[in-house]
Amino acid sequence: MDKIRIGVIGTGNIAREHLNAYRKNPHVEIYALCDINPDILAKRAEEYGVPAERTFTSCEDMVRLPEIDAVSVCTWNCAHAPCTIAALNAGKHVLCEKPMAMNTQEALAMKEAAERNGKLLMIGFVRRYGNDCDILKDLIENDQFGEIYYAKATYLRRNGNPGGWFGDKARSGGGPLIDLGVHVIDLSRYLLGCPKPVSVYGATFRKLGNRPDVKGGKAYIASRTSDTDVCDVEDLATALIRFDNGAVI
Repeated sequence: MDKIRIGVIGTGNIAREHLNAYRKNPHVEIYALCDINPDILAKRAEEYGVPAERTFTSCEDMVRLPEIDAVSVCTWNCAHAPCTIAALNAGKHVLCEKPMAMNTQEALAMKEAAERNGKLLMIGFVRRYGNDCDILKDLIENDQFGEIYYAKATYLRRNGNPGGWFGDKARSGGGPLIDLGVHVIDLSRYLLGCPKPVSVYGATFRKLGNRPDVKGGKAYIASRTSDTDVCDVEDLATALIRFDNGAVI
């Protein structure tokens, strides 16, 4: 069996999860890397044994390599759509990190590109593959819970801003809703049988801000951890969603 040759766009922290998994897979070769930061790119290339001639600072240049079969997109959220569409148009299958895109229009453009090029596009909703989800899915499919008409889903990672690009709306597209909320919404729909939403009431809040008087970094992280940090995203999101099967979350 020929190895699947993978190109990875974006070589930051989440990319290492992809790269480590690919390295362990005997049927995969990490063939090329791309990042806009040449220093990080060079470091990752050395770490994962990718020759310098197969490293790129432009995703368009990387996806032109005919040897690449598939691409992982591990960039800032703002680059998910353009990088994914470029790879699909170049004839590559794509695994894109969540969230899929910055907005609905970008997501639909990605879907259209996959269909037009006859390639697979998968979004990294990895929570579906957790043991807890497997157990729940099995119980539901074996009718152990009866009709499920209500679900409650929450996700709390930390109190405050995680820092870096996560708090910068221009790069992230939003705060915990687009970063974490996509997981709980996806899991809820998946376990409910993927019903379609018919109505949504939602609200977001940005209230925590920079509070240097609050002590204890593990319990609270201020909105600015350095002079260059930006925090213009929400810190709380809530919603009530009704689906076409009558269920509510």
